[in-house]
Amino acid sequence: MLVISELWAACRHRDESRVWIAEVIAGIAVAYFAWHGVIHFGHGTSMFIVLAVAVAARVVAGIMASHPATAIMVRPFEQTGMTLPIATVLIGLYRHVTYTHPAWLGMNSLGLLLAAGFYFWRGIERRERRPLVASAVVLNIALVLLWRELAWSDPQFYMIPIGLTILAIVRLLKDEIPQTAHDPLNYLGALVILVSPTFHIVAGSWLHLFSLMALSVVVVLLAIGFRVRAVMYMGGAFLVADLIAMIVRGSIDNPNFLWFAGVGLGAAVLALGAFAERNRELLLQRLRMVSAALESWN
Repeated sequence: MLVISELWAACRHRDESRVWIAEVIAGIAVAYFAWHGVIHFGHGTSMFIVLAVAVAARVVAGIMASHPATAIMVRPFEQTGMTLPIATVLIGLYRHVTYTHPAWLGMNSLGLLLAAGFYFWRGIERRERRPLVASAVVLNIALVLLWRELAWSDPQFYMIPIGLTILAIVRLLKDEIPQTAHDPLNYLGALVILVSPTFHIVAGSWLHLFSLMALSVVVVLLAIGFRVRAVMYMGGAFLVADLIAMIVRGSIDNPNFLWFAGVGLGAAVLALGAFAERNRELLLQRLRMVSAALESWN
């Protein structure tokens, strides 16, 4: 009743502070019931309840915005709805550390994934970048929790999402981030992605050699699509290094492979030289066009 009376007073006197008082009273009531055992914590449902309250606050704020009499409550409810998912993230992290055996596998990470989805929805709805950045950060935390719960230890599962997030943040906040920081951040994002398979490549894993090749190609394609030179250079360098590593690794497993690779590479160089000499003017023209296009990239 106190909460309802404070909200009524807020609308009647056009006093936003009364809305905040009503929310504080509601929070105290929840704490009181929990203290006396009416509400029980520890089952893992609190993450989803808090997120449901955040969604409800956003929906109620949208309804109130269409009525002048209740418009005074819109801002407090919207701010509350944007803040509560952070509590979901903190609860999920606490439960991941405290409860080694959740009620069901992926429970904690699911709460965080839903929180990330909420921020993504708000960012798209309001056409704001900060909720999208928050969504990306929470998504990475959720993935880390999920991989740990599934006992997946390959660095690629952890590093690739982080690298993609860095590249995406540079694109989203390119006006807010200083121009001088764009290239270092792009290099960092690409490096985090491309370094992830190398831990197992050193141990001689062919699977991770092919994984690095695929990642290098994807990074180059992303760089071409977004017209980012730094990322394209990084992807191309790792692709060349990966091909060299494949030849070296193949020669260790099969010494004759190095001989065949050398003959094949020499023949390819001779063929490329002959083709370039035959189409010299056309190639020079194409190179000038590509160089001019690269100059216009970020």
